[in-house]
Amino acid sequence: MHRLPAALFAVSTLAACATSGGGEQAVDTTGALASARPVDRQARERIAREDTLTQMAFWAGEYQTFPNDLEAAQRFAESLRKGGRVDRAVQIAGEAIGRFPEDRQLLTTYGLAQIASNRPQEALRPLAVVAAAEPDNWRVRSALGAALDQLGRYNEARQAYQEALALQPDDPRILTNLGVSHIMAGEPADAEPILRRAVDRPNAPPEARQNLAIAVALQGRFDEAEQLERIDLPPAQAAENIRFLRGLLSDPRRWGDLGRAG
Repeated sequence: MHRLPAALFAVSTLAACATSGGGEQAVDTTGALASARPVDRQARERIAREDTLTQMAFWAGEYQTFPNDLEAAQRFAESLRKGGRVDRAVQIAGEAIGRFPEDRQLLTTYGLAQIASNRPQEALRPLAVVAAAEPDNWRVRSALGAALDQLGRYNEARQAYQEALALQPDDPRILTNLGVSHIMAGEPADAEPILRRAVDRPNAPPEARQNLAIAVALQGRFDEAEQLERIDLPPAQAAENIRFLRGLLSDPRRWGDLGRAG
């Protein structure tokens, strides 16, 4: 199946920003006591400034050395998710949840990784737990919307996005997800104004413009859509995407695939 790199839920780039909950300490010292060396706090602080691959390698080492350390497990899983190793992220986060079942940051990472793995049903419960515990967490509500969209539960997804927007008005990532929801439901005309709002916001993600191009193309305005695609993509890739979108016009039932592209 053709996958458009442009049609990505903006939630895929969100960091797991939930706070640690349930009374768990940031570190389980059992792992540190069993290790030959203590935790290097300064090294852990410095690594946050490095690229994703470097962080992934660092936290892999920390997790191996301190297998019962909550911070090492969560950071390793999160770096794997950001680096595209989503199945491995699910595995590491799932194992850690067995030891720290109430940690909300870990639950968020697990839920986001499940969404990226196209297993939205598995994402719903952990994200709902965090959403209930953190009523002001707009990121988690937007993530819940993405999971619901993947399940085809569009009305519920849009309610989650509206709740997120009430907490974070006009956020371009939430607006992008809301626009994608309409695309997946076969409503590109409804998606277009929402995505234009997202594109016009400061710090709009590249996904906003690329999904706007999809909404425009699915209304038959292919030249305009290709010009939007070319802002972020090489001409050959933009042309290939437009050819694919032309084909989708003959079968709107396939439009739901766009939201899971990548």
